[in-house]
Amino acid sequence: MFKQLLFISLGLLLFSCASLEEPIELVSYDGSEIKQFNGQIVQFSATFHVQNKLFVPVKMKPGSFEIFVEQQKIGNLYLDQPIKLKARKETALKVPLRLIPEPGFMTTLYKSAKKPEVQAKISGYPKVGVFFIYKTLPVSKETTLQPQQFLPNLPVF
Repeated sequence: MFKQLLFISLGLLLFSCASLEEPIELVSYDGSEIKQFNGQIVQFSATFHVQNKLFVPVKMKPGSFEIFVEQQKIGNLYLDQPIKLKARKETALKVPLRLIPEPGFMTTLYKSAKKPEVQAKISGYPKVGVFFIYKTLPVSKETTLQPQQFLPNLPVF
């Protein structure tokens, strides 16, 4: 559930800019690869296909975002490389990410995984631009997830 929650949050983040909401579409989430997972850092990469319907390329600079589950912060998500979407094309993105978790994040995720539905939220201030003009946009997106879809055989203690 942890991995899926992060990727859904990232998807919300990439396509949450108010002025770009309609022309940029998430076509598919194609999987992920965890590189490092311990109590201090989670490094992974996620692969997406994104359709940019604008006549200009769109870029997003590196930045950080806060991730919440059930109104409790589980950590800061960092995008360390810029994202570039070509104009009028579908682009395959492999996005390297890292999460610096809050103390007790696994307990929060485990408690949330037992519920039928959980609220997930991502917020931050990414710099998004066209050509050389960038604007900092506030992002705050919430969604409801069903943990049973991600962890169908969760052990109960």
